[in-house]
Amino acid sequence: MLLFRSILLGLVSFPLLAGTAFAQMPAAPEAETPATTLKITARTVLLDVVVADKHNVAVPGLGKEDFKVLEDGRPQKIDFFEAHFPSAPGVVSAAPPLPPNTFTNVPAAVPNEAINVLLMDALNTELRDQVSVRQQMIKYLGTLPPGMRIGVFVLSDRLRIIQGFTDDSRLLRASVDRLAGRPSQVALESITHDDLSAQKTAMEALNKTVDTNSQSQSGQGDVQFQKAVSAMQNFLGEAASMQQNQQLLVTLDSLQTIAHYLSAVPGRKNLIWFVGSFPVCIPSITSSRNGCPFRDELKKTINALATARVSVYPIDASGIIGPNQDISRNGDIDEMGSHQARSLTPTGLRNTGGTMEPASEPGINSVSASTGGPFAYIAAEDWAKSTGGKAFHHNDLKGAIAEAIDDGSRYYTIAYTPTIEEVLGRERKIEVSMTSGKYKLAYHHSYFEETPKELKAAETQQAKDPLRPLMDRGMPSFADLHYRAHIEPLQPQPATNAPIAGDNSALTRPFTRYTVRFALSPDRVNLIKGPDGVSRQNIEVALMVYSQGGKPLNWLARTVGLAIRPEQMAIAQASGIPFHFDIDVPPGEVYLRTGIYDASTSKAGTLEIPMSAITAAQQ
Repeated sequence: MLLFRSILLGLVSFPLLAGTAFAQMPAAPEAETPATTLKITARTVLLDVVVADKHNVAVPGLGKEDFKVLEDGRPQKIDFFEAHFPSAPGVVSAAPPLPPNTFTNVPAAVPNEAINVLLMDALNTELRDQVSVRQQMIKYLGTLPPGMRIGVFVLSDRLRIIQGFTDDSRLLRASVDRLAGRPSQVALESITHDDLSAQKTAMEALNKTVDTNSQSQSGQGDVQFQKAVSAMQNFLGEAASMQQNQQLLVTLDSLQTIAHYLSAVPGRKNLIWFVGSFPVCIPSITSSRNGCPFRDELKKTINALATARVSVYPIDASGIIGPNQDISRNGDIDEMGSHQARSLTPTGLRNTGGTMEPASEPGINSVSASTGGPFAYIAAEDWAKSTGGKAFHHNDLKGAIAEAIDDGSRYYTIAYTPTIEEVLGRERKIEVSMTSGKYKLAYHHSYFEETPKELKAAETQQAKDPLRPLMDRGMPSFADLHYRAHIEPLQPQPATNAPIAGDNSALTRPFTRYTVRFALSPDRVNLIKGPDGVSRQNIEVALMVYSQGGKPLNWLARTVGLAIRPEQMAIAQASGIPFHFDIDVPPGEVYLRTGIYDASTSKAGTLEIPMSAITAAQQ
């Protein structure tokens, strides 16, 4: 949403390893490489605003003059405005078939500007509901419109990427279906529910014992016995609190991870969150019960989502929930520990005799610990409102997915430079309204400004390799630069004592050496023609080998000096600029991510290839 900054990890560039006649000539001198053409200040605030009418239909055709923006109550001048309303998908003509083991990052259809994450929350959803969610996912993906980029994530004991971003419905459906076939690998069911159930059973047994003993003592009671039971109750209550709070922390940490992961991807991101219940924050029985100890972590999560332009679309995985149902009933934790649970919701509500009103502590929702049912309705609405998304509470999960993706694809982008000059790291409140008409607006309502130290660090990071964040496992393919990549095993394979191809010196055998042959289209490369007629430019090329879970197994990054003579240009235009690299790839379910970056224009092209596709093509 704001503060154009990326989390950049250094990826060192090295001299060219391999090439052809196009790429083996001397690299262009530094003086001939122009400076980056686009530079945006880190003080720019970027907002994605969804505007809907009374029927919840997106409103097109609005202009900059139709919007008003306040930050901390002060009017802001809109510096940039852009409408994002994808046209209806037309007939997509089939691309010419590529040779075996050849792949391209040129999209078959114009991609939708927003990308979408389908997050199956197995940590906070019962197994029976997970099965229903998976079935509805597969049904929707069978009707996926062209150009719709979707990634599939699962949250259980930790966050996992099941399928990286792609518009290939076949790959997406296979990945979702795989959740059923290999539950041990994705940990579909968390042990949390079983643990809490066992603790509840033990507490109920203890309470029954206390009642029986009290009656047998004719009201006298055994003081020592009562103390022992009370101590055991406190112990089990503490264990339940720790388990529930750990569940909450895992959830918040995973949402932050998603935000940081997506921060390198330009444009709006829609997080479609299938969740049966929301985690709650439980104060310790033996410690202070005033407030939740995780308020700061919640604010950090909301800010991370805002910074990465991620809007949350919670979809209730457990079925229909009405907003007017009684929300004051006791929950499991009240029965277990007789203490009040604190739910973590972004804006904060509290229970006052069956109605909801603002809580005294922002970001803390004070209700019973029964996190499904009516409370799930309130919490889902709160998360959606705080992040610019929309919540869904009906049984038509397939329809909810389609509506969420459609809602998140039709929006307006607004950018402004805050008139408040102080940069003190405080929270800033944003209010967007229309100059006329009655509309429903969805957007991020706040952000935390960066301190001078953070701004300086962001500028330092920006000077490092900008290709690195785009090379993470599962990232969308980028197509500012177009290329093909042909991948095949090196023949013959190198001797067992040969140096490793790649920069992971700790890589151990067995592995297979592959040759990756690129054909880069010169049309989008900023080639500079010199006095001798030779067109030159330096580009960065990177290869990353990942496990299915995203662990880097091997990598390579090189600077390639392109130099194309006039008589070679026609060939380059027709078949691409060729160069190649070798890299060693371990066996198993691994993925090869390729990337090319032109620093003179800040344009990049990336493509992720499952190595299983290479094996299948060979067979």
